Amino acid sequence: MDTHTHLEDLSNEIFFEIFDYLHAFDIFTGFASLNKRILSLLQSIRLDVIILNSHYDREINFLSSHLTFHADQVISLKCYDTIRNRSSIISLLFNRHHFVNLQSCIFIFDNPSIELENIIKQIQSLNKLVAFFIIQTDYKRINETDNCNITRTILMNKSSSLRSVKLHYEYDYLDISTYTSIASNLISLELLISGSSNTVSVYSILPILRLCRRIRYLHTIIKDEILSQNNNLNISIQEAFINENDLPISSQLICFDLSIFTICDIRSIAYILRCMPNLRHFKFLHGTRTIAHSCADTFVNGYTWEHIFEMCTPFLSKFHFHISFEKNYPKLDLDFVVNSFEYFVKKYPKWHMIIDRWAPENRNTEEIDMLRTFGYQKYKRNVHITIPMIYYERFETRSTNDHYLYFTDTKYLKLEMGEIIPKINSVPLFEHIKYLVVHYYPELYVTFLNPSLDIVNPMQLTEDYVSPEYIPYLSHIVDLLNVNQIKFDPCIYVGQWKDIRFILQACPNVIDLELNPSDLILPEFIDHQSLFTIFKQIKILKSITENSYVPSNFLLKLVERFPSLTDIELQ
Repeated sequence: MDTHTHLEDLSNEIFFEIFDYLHAFDIFTGFASLNKRILSLLQSIRLDVIILNSHYDREINFLSSHLTFHADQVISLKCYDTIRNRSSIISLLFNRHHFVNLQSCIFIFDNPSIELENIIKQIQSLNKLVAFFIIQTDYKRINETDNCNITRTILMNKSSSLRSVKLHYEYDYLDISTYTSIASNLISLELLISGSSNTVSVYSILPILRLCRRIRYLHTIIKDEILSQNNNLNISIQEAFINENDLPISSQLICFDLSIFTICDIRSIAYILRCMPNLRHFKFLHGTRTIAHSCADTFVNGYTWEHIFEMCTPFLSKFHFHISFEKNYPKLDLDFVVNSFEYFVKKYPKWHMIIDRWAPENRNTEEIDMLRTFGYQKYKRNVHITIPMIYYERFETRSTNDHYLYFTDTKYLKLEMGEIIPKINSVPLFEHIKYLVVHYYPELYVTFLNPSLDIVNPMQLTEDYVSPEYIPYLSHIVDLLNVNQIKFDPCIYVGQWKDIRFILQACPNVIDLELNPSDLILPEFIDHQSLFTIFKQIKILKSITENSYVPSNFLLKLVERFPSLTDIELQ
C-alpha cells in the first residue's frame, strides 16, 4: 500500500493557503509549470508583486511574461524602479500591464524616472486603489518640477477608494494652498516637507491642515536641508507671524506623528496642537542635535508638556517621544527632568521615560542629551534608539522606572577603554550586548565605587600599569557572559595585550575575535596558558591592521592555538 503523499494529492484549500504566503514571482517560479490543475488554481488567487533592487532583468521578464495572463489578479505592488542591471522598471510594468484591481501600490525610486508623472496619471484610473506610497531613497532626488506635478496629481486625485497616501520625497509644499481640493476620502497622510529654513518650518503643517479637513492620521517629517549639515549650536529661532484667530481646525484628526529635523521651539508645536482638539495619540521625534539654546530646557520639561496638552488636546491618551540634542552649559538637572514627567506616569498606563547624558567631566563644554519614552521603542521609526558608543568622561542616566529595560534591544556597544567604569547596583546597565568594541587611549582610567547611576572616571593611572580590577568595573557596564564577539581597536598603547587577556578571561563565550597583529603574535599573549581554553573555542579570527603583519612562521602556532577556526583574516 502506497502511504506516500504527493504534491498533487494536496487539497485546493492547502494550495490556496500556501499561495497566501508567497509573492507572485515565487508562485510562478515554483508552480506555474507543474500541471493543468495548478494552472487552473493560479487563475483564481490574489497576487502580491514585489520587485526589489536585488532582482535581475531576466527575473523581471519572467515575471512579466506570467503577468500577461494574471495582471487583473494583482492586488498589491511594491516595486523598486531600478534593479541590478536595469532602470525604469515601474514604467515597464505599467506599459505592459493594466492592474485594474490594484489596491496597494508602493513605488521606491533610487533613480527617478522622467516617466513618473505619466505613471501617476495611469494610477488615477485605478478605482480600487486604497493605499499609494512614493518613497525616495536618501541619496537620490526627484526633479523639482516632477515633485510639484506628482504631488498635485496625487493629492487632487478624485478616486473615492483612496484612503492612505505617503509621499516620502523632498518637497516644500509651498504651493499646496493653491490646490482646489484633495481626495475626499483620504484619512491617512504622510509627508516629507523639506527645504531651507526660509521656506520650511513646523508652521508648514498649517496649510496642509487647512486643506485636509478629513484626515484622521497624519505623519509629517519636517527637514531643513541645510541644518542637517550644520553643527552650530548658536542658532536662534525667527518668530513667524501666526493669526491665532485663523488657525485651521482638524476636528477629525486623532493620531499625529511629528518628526522634526529643523530648528523649532515648543511654542510652535503648541500652535499646531491647537488645531487638533480631538487628538488621541501624539508621537514626537526631535531628530536633529541642533537646538536653540533657549529651547532645550522647555523641550525636556514635563510640566510644560502637561500644560500644553491640558490646553490644546484634552482627550490625549497616548504620548510618546524621542528627543535628542546638544547644548552648552549650564547642565540639565536630570532629576528635575525625570520628576517633571510624573504627571504622565500617573495618567497613562505603563508610561515611562528615560534621559541619558554624555558630557566631559569638569569642563565647560557642550553635553549630549537624549530623552525617550519606553513606549516609543515599540515603533519602527526613522531613528535607531541605540547607544552605539559610550565616550567622554561621564555618562549619566535617569528614568521613571527600571532603566535596564530601555537597553534590552542594544546588542552592540563601543567603549573607550578605561574612560567609563560604573558601579550600578549589582546588575550591568547593558545586559544584552553581543558585540563589544573596545577603543583605547594611551592612558587608562578607572573609577571609585559610585552608588548612583552615573558612570565616571576620576582617576588616571600610568601607561605601564594595568590592573585586573578593571574587569569588575567593566562588568557593571556589560554582562560579559553574553558577549560572543569582541573587537579590540588597534592603538599605540604598549600594554594593550594585558587588557585583552583580562577581558577575554572574563568573556567565556567569545567565538569571534578581532585584534591587532602586533598583540596576537606576542609570546606573552599567545603563550599565556590562561587563554588556551578561550583560544580553542574561537571560530572567527581577524587580525588586519595597516603596517602591522603576522609573520608566516607564526602560522603553525596559530593553528595549534586556534583549532576551531572556520573563518580567518590575517595580514
